[in-house]
Amino acid sequence: MGCNSSKHQSAAAAESSKKAASKKKSKGSKPTKPPSLKGKNPDRLFKLFFQALDCKTSEELLPFYEKAMELLDTNDLNLARYRHGSTKQSPLHLLAKLMDVDCSRKLLAILEKLIKMNPQALTVADSTGNIPLHYAVAPRVYLLENDVDADGNNSNKKKMITKRVPFSWQARGILLSRFIQADPVSSEYYLKRNSVVYDAADAVGGCSPLYRVLQTLGDDFNSASPTVAYVDVIHRGANAIELPGIGNSCDGDKPLSLLYRKFTRQFDISEKFFAGDNSRPEVVEHRQKYKTAAGNTWKLIEVLLRPVDPVEQEKPWGIVHRAVQVETPPDLLRYIVETNAQDLTRVDGDGNLPLHYAAASKPAKHVNPKAHFPVFYNKYVVDELLYKFPEGATSRDASGRYPLTLAVQSNKQWIGGGIKSLFDAFPDAMQQIDLENHESLRRALSMTEGNQASDDEDDDDDESKEEKIDTGSKAIDGVIKDHHHDAIMLVQQPDVDVSEVVTSMWAHEEDAGVQMLGCLAIHKMLVKLKNQPQEILRIALSAVAAVVNAMKAHPNEMIVQETACKALRCLAPADGQREVSMVASGAVAAIVGAMQAHVGDSSVQQEACISLSTIVQQGGADRATIVASVSGLTAILNALSAHPKDFAVQTAGLQSLISLTDHAKEANLPDLPRTQTEPILVNAQLNFPKECREAIEILSRRMSA
Repeated sequence: MGCNSSKHQSAAAAESSKKAASKKKSKGSKPTKPPSLKGKNPDRLFKLFFQALDCKTSEELLPFYEKAMELLDTNDLNLARYRHGSTKQSPLHLLAKLMDVDCSRKLLAILEKLIKMNPQALTVADSTGNIPLHYAVAPRVYLLENDVDADGNNSNKKKMITKRVPFSWQARGILLSRFIQADPVSSEYYLKRNSVVYDAADAVGGCSPLYRVLQTLGDDFNSASPTVAYVDVIHRGANAIELPGIGNSCDGDKPLSLLYRKFTRQFDISEKFFAGDNSRPEVVEHRQKYKTAAGNTWKLIEVLLRPVDPVEQEKPWGIVHRAVQVETPPDLLRYIVETNAQDLTRVDGDGNLPLHYAAASKPAKHVNPKAHFPVFYNKYVVDELLYKFPEGATSRDASGRYPLTLAVQSNKQWIGGGIKSLFDAFPDAMQQIDLENHESLRRALSMTEGNQASDDEDDDDDESKEEKIDTGSKAIDGVIKDHHHDAIMLVQQPDVDVSEVVTSMWAHEEDAGVQMLGCLAIHKMLVKLKNQPQEILRIALSAVAAVVNAMKAHPNEMIVQETACKALRCLAPADGQREVSMVASGAVAAIVGAMQAHVGDSSVQQEACISLSTIVQQGGADRATIVASVSGLTAILNALSAHPKDFAVQTAGLQSLISLTDHAKEANLPDLPRTQTEPILVNAQLNFPKECREAIEILSRRMSA
């Protein structure tokens, strides 16, 4: 689920599970009854809660609640202070776990009583290092309804689940608020962490509590948006503007990234076209349901970008202003800028445009500690804002400073940090900067002027050439020197992290060379990780969107399309996990578009056919339907017809046809036309009789009459 565990936690969880299993009710047995709690042992309340964990409904818990209140009414402090010998858990730990079954007012009353008797229990960690809040934040096991489409078909049979989470988010939010209010300091510290372990079955690492909660929410089809209120409780409890930009320790994925992938997936489903009459009530209901879900997910994004401080909330602010202050995913940032253009020209309550915040922000830290190249995220943000509102470079903030001035003062890279972009947009801002005190900036400007004078001349002596190489990441006088070729060099490094490759691709999307080499780097990473699905998923979380964007930015560059298809083929195993979608991301449409635009290029056709085949094999009938709906079947037939003597295209194309038609019964596919398919099979038989024989036999049986 994206959150991992240590061996110690696994062992503790296994022991706990074993004990719980021994107390499970056999099928058809009577409901669990509270144990007899005579005597004055301090573990009586703990034992009561421990047995209550076997209950499956709130009704079964009622007699346990009654017993608990009887014990607490004795005001025996030893009951509240008790800790188990091996797990080191207190009654409050177990009470938090009961929230997975029930979040009623009765449970709240017991919680209030327990906290009053022993407030120190809120900060006590168990043997796995977790305070009670850990078990209250998100359900340990979350089950969602089957996702059934408008035709009554289950859209993901591999992940078919039949039970809902047995509680309401509104009620759980009330209890969670009580935990946070009772100890805001410990709660804030916990909620800001990004290495919290939740799944004992996993190996190492962890995620943020907010991320875990977002994983458990499922699709919220309720127009009242109950999940939004719940996430707001956590947002306010963490009291941190950077919370949505905090990446998981295990994979670097961020809450905003997860939410935007979810939003695009829900929005894509809401626009889904069904066979037959699309005005049918069930189709209309399906679309409206997912539109509501997408709307609620977008509200979650807005909640996380909203100011935490009530005073700040009262000031004028815009979502773009907030988005550039955290490391918002590039694709989400672009969407926010495009849909909130009015914010680009709006001054907030502190007298700043979004560009002022982007210019003043500090460079992002490298995920890979070995990395030594500049980070290009700041360049992407600055360029995105300047593209929509270049006049922003001429605007002063409340203190009278231009964006260029703020960028120089924040120790950014000349290129990677966006300083050059700001200078190009408004050179006159240099009047605020004393070049005598900024030697590095003066040299950068001198180099720029020299390059503009002549691109063909190279008057640098050996010493200056050496200096350019050695100062790639050296900070001098508020500017970090770097060069255009750094992005090219970065994505080719053998130890480069995917986060740096992806950021470089977004920041240099106009450069076909960076896009091609970036896709190639991602492909190489994935080839090495063939048998490591968790690592493939880690890369896919950010790489899919970057690769698709490369294809969209350079539709006429065959080498970009080819390498992008290679990368997508290796990313396909992550499809459907953690909101990664080869459909909602536009990957399937981009692959088919590449085939249509470059019919004569055998390499593009080969890689595209393999990619489509892999995506369908991974996603089944649903993906087969999508491929066919964007003319994928026709594109494959055209590829085979255009390259009858190319062995690689023939084998890849025939296999992709087999992968599609394997789902002919469940998927919404057009017939495999005999008039076009039969000549293709005849040619394949003539040119590659042995190699293609099996595929030819299969497809011959599947052709329409």
